[in-house]
Amino acid sequence: MKTIIITALILISAVCCQAQDKLPAANGFWVVESNMNQPKTQTIRFYNDDAKLLYTETINTKLNLRREKIKLALNQLCSKLQENKDYLDNKNLIALAFNLKR
Repeated sequence: MKTIIITALILISAVCCQAQDKLPAANGFWVVESNMNQPKTQTIRFYNDDAKLLYTETINTKLNLRREKIKLALNQLCSKLQENKDYLDNKNLIALAFNLKR
């Protein structure tokens, strides 16, 4: 009986555990916010390591954040914003990166 309970606990703990993302941003981080009243509108904000807001953009398309390709593109944009401040003047970075209609 003990072995069955211990085996069940080990299996449950193995299923519930999640690892850290494989592709973390090199510098800074990004946050995607959405609203339940407007599910297709998302606001994406990029921050530096000190949690200072670098760039924000609102898009009218829902991004699937479970896809690694989307995460990789957001991580690359975050690192480009950290390296080059010229990107901050552009107001359509995300729409251009994902070929979205504005």
